[in-house]
Amino acid sequence: MKLARQYHKQTGNPGKYKVISRYESYHGATMGALAASGVTKRKTAFEPFPAGYIKVFPPTCYRCPYKLEYPECAEFCAQIVEQVVKQEDPSTVSAMILEPIGNTGGIITPPKEYFTILREICDKYNILLIFDEIITGFGRTGEMFAAQTFNTVPDVICMGKGMSSGYAPVGGIAFRDSIAQAFLGKEEQRIQFNHGHTFGGNPLSCAAAIASISEIKEKDLPRKARESGAIVWKRFEEMKERLGIIGDIRGKGLLIGIEFVRDVKTKQQFPDSMAFGVQVGKAAIKHGLIIRADPHWVAVAPPLVIERDEIEIMMDRLSESIEEVLASVGR
Repeated sequence: MKLARQYHKQTGNPGKYKVISRYESYHGATMGALAASGVTKRKTAFEPFPAGYIKVFPPTCYRCPYKLEYPECAEFCAQIVEQVVKQEDPSTVSAMILEPIGNTGGIITPPKEYFTILREICDKYNILLIFDEIITGFGRTGEMFAAQTFNTVPDVICMGKGMSSGYAPVGGIAFRDSIAQAFLGKEEQRIQFNHGHTFGGNPLSCAAAIASISEIKEKDLPRKARESGAIVWKRFEEMKERLGIIGDIRGKGLLIGIEFVRDVKTKQQFPDSMAFGVQVGKAAIKHGLIIRADPHWVAVAPPLVIERDEIEIMMDRLSESIEEVLASVGR
């Protein structure tokens, strides 16, 4: 977001400062990142934030905020962004930041046309499209980056986590050559990107990242994520048919989530007070399985190197955990 603001100032558009992001998103714990985040419980305690952060609804097809159905909705969730840009004044909008798959909102996975439309809107109004791939990057969705999974080229990619497979803390950004040109010049021009971190360029973290990326490429782990993800998806479909409380399965590669419902036909959820998904998460821990658990959904994101027998163990334990919670609530 800092890059986008400085870029526009140095390319003749100093009035571009606003950032469009989505509700249910999470972009980090610092004040600026929280301002762009859309998770109520994570940001409310720290408000008010600086002006210029605009939210739009995410492409939650299973529970469309506009009460539409895919594909008849004609990707309205993406098209409405242009109306927001117009109302905010395109000359004031610098960037749009989003997670290709919205983790915190419940593995929100957009329809295939979504990013094509957003890319066109950003091009039309000179807005930088930023993909927050901290979670989806480095093979997680079945390609090295989710940008490839969704066949979209963003202007900026934020990356971390999978870059070093957790062996050392490291993160970074990548951006188009055309953007980089705005920051190249003599020192006295003072147009370099004005950014830095205390531990920036840490040699140990960089070495871990290089080793991790080499393993991902040499072993073609994105392909393995696609193949393993297909097995996980099939197991979830079996569970959906058998248990009768899974309303939706969503995700890509080895980032897959399910939403629990009391009634599959009406999509009625379990009461918030029951926190059904959280109960499943606690039961899973007792079975030696760590998953992402929220009140109405759970998700699995196992290591990219997971083998078939380990997938079966993971899914068996998850199934047992769901059945235990079902029995405890009288279903």
